[in-house]
Amino acid sequence: MCPSPTKDMCVDCPALSDDQCAVASTAKLSSYKPGQKGTVCQICGDPDFRLRMMEMGFVRGAEVKVVKYAPLYDPMEFELKGYHVSLRRDQADDIIMNVPEKAA
Repeated sequence: MCPSPTKDMCVDCPALSDDQCAVASTAKLSSYKPGQKGTVCQICGDPDFRLRMMEMGFVRGAEVKVVKYAPLYDPMEFELKGYHVSLRRDQADDIIMNVPEKAA
């Protein structure tokens, strides 16, 4: 479950209106390590990017697992809804997740 939002975060974020941003007490997907998994809380960024991520399955409550990093840590490979997808680190920075579970 995603934590409660804070008022002072994401002032310019077009993703959600004021009082709904949960960035302060969550983690960015790019900070996860291989083997860790968690659920999506929010997608930040411009509307086109958010739509593309939602079309790929990054929706609130979806479980995402980090499979591996490329040799220079960019891009990252994720498992999501039964398929694998790769994103660049800067794209993964805009996906806000709950605190990651321990790697298995």
